[in-house]
Amino acid sequence: MIEILAYGICSVLWLGIVFLWLIPVIRKQIVYEIYAACGSGIMFSLLVLGNSIFERGHILPLVYLGYAFCVLAAVFVIFSFLNLKHKGAPESGWEQTTKLIEGGVYQIVRHPLYLGGALLTMGMILLLQSIPLMIFGFIAIFCFWAACKKEDEFNLKKFGDSYEIYMKKVPMWNFVKAMKNRWFRLME
Repeated sequence: MIEILAYGICSVLWLGIVFLWLIPVIRKQIVYEIYAACGSGIMFSLLVLGNSIFERGHILPLVYLGYAFCVLAAVFVIFSFLNLKHKGAPESGWEQTTKLIEGGVYQIVRHPLYLGGALLTMGMILLLQSIPLMIFGFIAIFCFWAACKKEDEFNLKKFGDSYEIYMKKVPMWNFVKAMKNRWFRLME
């Protein structure tokens, strides 16, 4: 019974993603949004299936590491939404920003929202320790990575030289490098 419910939730989730997210962005030819939608759909499917059908993994250090990835993902996602809404001067909704955001979590990585999705997916992979879910998880992570690459191209057209300078200062996903660089700048 629980399997049927999980598959039903995933079906509704994907119908929503296809009709409410994918079809509109395909019509507008926003490539990074297509990758983001697919990555998000797979990630949310892993969450639903992982919490209903599959049991937690048995290698405890990986399970604990998985929880750490999930917490870190939540931090990136929450602060991404807050920065987009309050610092990006969005035209409509929260995502269509009119200003380049270089502060907050965006001074650590260029794409914290996609990084959060990738970290949550990695956390689910480590928590569940299932080969089929691992394969789908890596596909989701690839989709988030591809969304970042395509959004960089979009933002270069939208913001021009200022985004190119921003790209040189702030890594796409390497938050460890960014934190290390910030630490050394503070110590000078």
